[in-house]
Amino acid sequence: MKIAQLTTYPTIAPRHGGQIRAFFLAHALRYAGHDVRHFALCEPTHTQTARDDVVLNKRDLSALHFSPLLADYATSLLALKEPYFEHLAQHLRTFLPDAILLEQPWLFPFVRKLYPNQMPLLLYSAHNIEHTMKAAILQSVGQSDMNAIAAIESLEAEVCAHASATIACTQHDSEILASMGAKNPIVCSNGVDSLRYKADVEQILQKSLASRSFALFVGSAHVPNALGFWDMLSSNLSYLRPEQLIVVVGSVGRILHQYAPEKDSILHLLNEQKIKILGEVSRDVLTALLVKANVILLPLTLGGGSNLKTAEAIVANRPVVATSLAIRGFEFARNLTNFAIADTQEQFITALQAAFAQTQPPLPKEEQTMRHNLYWGLTLAPLAPLVASLELPSEPAQPVPPQASKNLGMPKRVDSKYSQT
Repeated sequence: MKIAQLTTYPTIAPRHGGQIRAFFLAHALRYAGHDVRHFALCEPTHTQTARDDVVLNKRDLSALHFSPLLADYATSLLALKEPYFEHLAQHLRTFLPDAILLEQPWLFPFVRKLYPNQMPLLLYSAHNIEHTMKAAILQSVGQSDMNAIAAIESLEAEVCAHASATIACTQHDSEILASMGAKNPIVCSNGVDSLRYKADVEQILQKSLASRSFALFVGSAHVPNALGFWDMLSSNLSYLRPEQLIVVVGSVGRILHQYAPEKDSILHLLNEQKIKILGEVSRDVLTALLVKANVILLPLTLGGGSNLKTAEAIVANRPVVATSLAIRGFEFARNLTNFAIADTQEQFITALQAAFAQTQPPLPKEEQTMRHNLYWGLTLAPLAPLVASLELPSEPAQPVPPQASKNLGMPKRVDSKYSQT
């Protein structure tokens, strides 16, 4: 089967959770014998793109006047405008897919416009319940946009109604999607790739960190990651001993201080001695940090779906301090060795200090097996049988020709009521 995977981000060099999940979903389908091509309509902030990716103009995004936190919704609207619609449409006219794998709902308006009569078989890969998560994120930074949130909820319901099957990250999300009309919902939890690294990386890290004990925090430049860090670890890190350090990995390092509590800005100088921001690192370096960390931190206080970093922390077999939200989809982690659940700042800091002080005991074989069940090849096992069970439309879907697409027009845009409160 020829499958077109549509995203709002490139996957040629996957780094954040959505990119990594989409990359491995495509890999699983290729392994099952399908011809999968990836096409993205993405923001200009992405520096590594593939030949078939279409990059938005920053001015066009700004012209819609949405909060930057709703950039993916703005992308869904721009997908209907020229030149973006025609650039993306030409890729699909050339490939002529039997099925479309839609990663999140954002490019469904594009699919609907390209195939006004009959769509290819549609598979919906839902990473979150988007309208709920977007509303919560906006609220957390004092913003609101009720019109956009309502439009996103309507979009999700429409995708559920048209998709022949839906892939969710958690059972909780699967049940919500089913209530929105999703058919054939399955759960494919987030997973982990091999945790192997080159031997020389370890020596480089020891020199870089001056052999200090370290807690590891990994995240993308997703606002809830930065908010959760300060909410659970506090803006005053003086409780860390001189030989202890928090290592921050990933693009979250670019926004961490931006979302620090303003009233505690005087503490920034002190915290700089306690935090080492490495930014985006190679897979080898990240893996070495995961398996050598004295403790891994999962201070998630906001968001939906499941946290891919939680799967990595579980498989790394290191002490972990996490919130209840961080283990959504991985509830069995409550029973793991050296896995502390803490939902208040005081509890989180206490658990962090305890993790620094303890040594890791040997893991029971049963627990090792449970942890190793989170490799991608196992978590995505339900995907290929699901796709094989679906019937293709009796007639191949025909995309509108180039001239006709220009005459279809655009649905009326939902005006943004973006406000700062």
